[in-house]
Amino acid sequence: MIQKNKGKLILSSIVILLPMLFCLLSGVLPEKIAVHFRLDGTADGFARPAIVFLVIPPILLAFHWLCLILTAVLDKGNEQNKKITGIMFWILPIISLMSTGTVLAIALGYTANILTFVLVFLAVLFVVIGNYMPKTTRNITAGIKIKWTLMSDENWNATHRFAGKLYVLAGLLCIPAIFLPEKFFAFVAFGLILLCVVPPIVYSYCFYKKQLAAGEVTKESMNETLGRFTKHSKAARVVTVVLVTVILILSALLMYTGDITMVPSEDSLTVKASFMQDLTLAYDAIDAAEYREGGVDGRRIYGFGSARLLMGSFKNEEFGLYTRYTYAGKLPAIVLTVGEERVVLGAETAEETRALYERILLEISE
Repeated sequence: MIQKNKGKLILSSIVILLPMLFCLLSGVLPEKIAVHFRLDGTADGFARPAIVFLVIPPILLAFHWLCLILTAVLDKGNEQNKKITGIMFWILPIISLMSTGTVLAIALGYTANILTFVLVFLAVLFVVIGNYMPKTTRNITAGIKIKWTLMSDENWNATHRFAGKLYVLAGLLCIPAIFLPEKFFAFVAFGLILLCVVPPIVYSYCFYKKQLAAGEVTKESMNETLGRFTKHSKAARVVTVVLVTVILILSALLMYTGDITMVPSEDSLTVKASFMQDLTLAYDAIDAAEYREGGVDGRRIYGFGSARLLMGSFKNEEFGLYTRYTYAGKLPAIVLTVGEERVVLGAETAEETRALYERILLEISE
C-alpha cells in the first residue's frame, strides 16, 4: 500500500506539519494560549504557543506513519477500496489542521465557543465516514472488525451498510446539539458513541445467526474462513509486542528521569527543565516570595507529571491556576507572586530549595 501511494504519504506528512508555520505568528499571540477545555467550553489548561505548534504536529506525524505501516503489514494481500485508502492517508492531516487551527483561532480571539467547533467537525466527520463505510472491503485494520463481520463478505457488507446509515444519522444529530446548553455535551457525546458502536455489533451477530439458521453457512466453515482471513495475525502479535515493549521502556524513562535546574543570574532566575520549556523570571517582576515547608498541592491541567517531576499548569483552591516546576513528593516549595499569577518552584532537596528562596529574597529586596 505504501509503495503505491508514496506521493500521498509525502504530501499528507507535509500537511500534518503545516501548523508548525503558525509559530511565525507567535509575536501576535498571548504568552499562553488555551489548549484544554471543560465540558462547558471554559478553558482550564494553557500552554506556550511554541509547545502547541511545534510538539503536537510531530506527534501526529508519528501516529500517521505508525498507522499506515501497521495497515500495510496487517492487511497485506487484501485489496482495499481506493477511496477508503485515501481517507486513511488524510484523516490525521485533517485532524492536525483542525485541532491546531481551532486553538489558533481561539488564541486570536475569533471565537470562544470550542464546543461549536467540535460539534461541527464531528458532524462532517460522521457524515463522511458514514458515506464511505459501505464501500470498505473486508479487512482487519479499518471498519467494524469483529468476529462475525470478518467471517464473511456478506456479513461485512450488510453490517457496514447498516452502520453507514447510523453514522450519517449521528452526524445530522450533531447540528441540533449545537443549540443545547453546554452541560449536555457529555451526554450528547456518549449517546453518539453508543449509537455508532452498539447497534452495528448487534446487527452483525443477528445477521450471523440468521445465516446459520437458514443453513447458508456452518460454524466450521465460518471459523475456517476467519482463520484464512486473519493469517497475518502472527505479524500483528509481533508488532504489538514490539510496540508495547517500546512504550514501556519510554514510559519508564519518562517516569523516573529528568531534572529541574535553577540558574540565578544578576537580574533574573532561569528554570531549566527536562521535557518542558525553560522558564525565566525577572527579579523586578516578582512581587513576593513565600517558603512553604509542606509544599503545595494541586491538580495538573497541562504539562508533564511523573514519579519524579511535576511541571506545567496546575490548579488548586488557594491559587486557582498556577505554574509549577517542582520535584514530586512532599518537598518544600517556593511560592512566587508575579503580578496576578503564582509560580511554584522546588529543588530536588529541602536544602537547595531553602538556599534558592534566600537568594530570591535577597534579589527582590534590593
